[in-house]
Amino acid sequence: MSRYTYINIKAALIALLLSVAIDSSAQALDGALRQASSNSNKSQSNGDDDEEDKYTPKIIVLKDQGLSLGIDLSPFIMRIIKEENTGFAFVGRMGFKTRWWANGEVGFQNTKYSNQNFKYKANGAFIKIGVDYDIFMSEYFPVNDNIFVGARYGYSWQSHEAKNFSIVDSYWGNYDGSVGNSAVNSHIIEILFGLRCEVLKNFYMGWSVRGRFLLASFHDSSLDPYAIAGYGNYDTKAGIGFTYTLEYQIPFNKLKKNKQLHRDATTIELTNKKE
Repeated sequence: MSRYTYINIKAALIALLLSVAIDSSAQALDGALRQASSNSNKSQSNGDDDEEDKYTPKIIVLKDQGLSLGIDLSPFIMRIIKEENTGFAFVGRMGFKTRWWANGEVGFQNTKYSNQNFKYKANGAFIKIGVDYDIFMSEYFPVNDNIFVGARYGYSWQSHEAKNFSIVDSYWGNYDGSVGNSAVNSHIIEILFGLRCEVLKNFYMGWSVRGRFLLASFHDSSLDPYAIAGYGNYDTKAGIGFTYTLEYQIPFNKLKKNKQLHRDATTIELTNKKE
């Protein structure tokens, strides 16, 4: 083999190796660029998804609110348990914010109690005002049901009398007498937990359990009241009561509800963007 032939073969081999190396480098570089581009696109896509999730407003399910009027059936139920009490009560509530309700109650109660030594009679009325907060909100399905916690202030007034009473005393002798009509004014506080369900369109049934506290009662010291209208027995300064209501709600806030939905969604979106 001549020297020139050897040089030509060597040069050809070098050129082939350089060609393979350049081609491999080009393919590797192209693959790296493609991977980088893919990762960049994926990252950008994920970022866009995250941004979209971040800025997408949450679904808010607002409830119908309006003026509700109804009757409290608990006095009729208590009549079965305690025959000496007769009464009835009306209830009303008005939603003034997304979860807040203003409440009012008006009722009347008559009490007649007697035993062999004592006859007592009282005619009274009461009014209660307060607020409820709805702790049940749904983000997944429309529902108008409520779970309330709340408070009431109550004022009760009544007239009472003991037509006759007998005091049996073997030492001083028996004594019969009577106490004439006098007024009783009482102040009450209630803390409550309750549920309210829409059983038909705009018709609601509900109940509440209440802790009742007698703040003060002003009356003639010669005769303590046997029972206080809207509260219960006078000799218990704290007790438990309940209500069971039937209500009809006038949902006059439907347009307001739709506007509130849009406004709340926009507020959430703007808040997320600031974050």
